Amino acid sequence: MRMATSKTFDALVAEEQLADPSFKAEWQRLAPAREFAATLLRYRAEHKLSQRALAKKLGISQPRVVKLESGEHNPEIDTIINAVRSLGIEFALDVAPTGRRPALVTARAQKGRAIAHEDVSVVAASSA
Repeated sequence: MRMATSKTFDALVAEEQLADPSFKAEWQRLAPAREFAATLLRYRAEHKLSQRALAKKLGISQPRVVKLESGEHNPEIDTIINAVRSLGIEFALDVAPTGRRPALVTARAQKGRAIAHEDVSVVAASSA
């Protein structure tokens, strides 16, 4: 009897990136969106807010919060700035040429890893 092995999410993503270059490109392109989504989700959980309540704080619609929390669309800079202002959070996005580690990010973000995105490296991080 063969036992099923469970793979981590990161292992599954790495496998898919090796198998499908278009998946890899899209995964890399949306790295900032996933980090921003995680930031909003953490904030909402820590402050025990519904999506509707978060939308009110941000001055946007609840469906817009759903879209931002999905991590499937890179947010516009104005959206990030609005969230920083409205929620009192910090969000860093550092973009540098491939082969050079981004150096302008906060110490917290530097603990993360840069994600190669075509001809640049991207580090997205937050303090939330």
